[in-house]
Amino acid sequence: MRPVEHFAVAVIPVLVYTVVRHRRLPSGPGLLLVLLASQLPDIIDKPLAWTFGIIPSGRMLAHSVVVAVPILVVGTAIAARKGAGRRAVLFSLVYLAHIAGDFYQLLWKGRDAYFYPNLFWPLMEANPDLNPSFAANAPPNDMFILVSLVVFPLVVLYGLVHVVLSRRQNGDWHS
Repeated sequence: MRPVEHFAVAVIPVLVYTVVRHRRLPSGPGLLLVLLASQLPDIIDKPLAWTFGIIPSGRMLAHSVVVAVPILVVGTAIAARKGAGRRAVLFSLVYLAHIAGDFYQLLWKGRDAYFYPNLFWPLMEANPDLNPSFAANAPPNDMFILVSLVVFPLVVLYGLVHVVLSRRQNGDWHS
């Protein structure tokens, strides 16, 4: 999946839940968290594989449930002790949605899916990428780039405005 698709798969359920449950839009910091978690596996794996050649696949280390689940569980437990458990659960669910988005083809291909072993690395040897470069995996058309250049900055702007306004309202910042 492309970055904007990962974000859409993650943000739509969050939007629906927040609007139905709380009758408001998600908070700015919440959307920033969704944006980060929806992109993080690729932010970690793609450069390690395609730029530095440290790992053989852009869907391996951070995309592995064997690696991700224990880290997310420990991170959530630590965050819960510090009063941020709900945000940690949101982060974990969105992060796992990214992995599911990349491996959804397993539902009909099963173990025949090319990247199947990568999901369980290091218990299984990972399959290397067939086209290990950013250029070879570029968006199919300019619309993907345009949407990304509009959506991501708008989400960041919304998040930052929300943080600034709430801090001013709480008296944390003086104008």
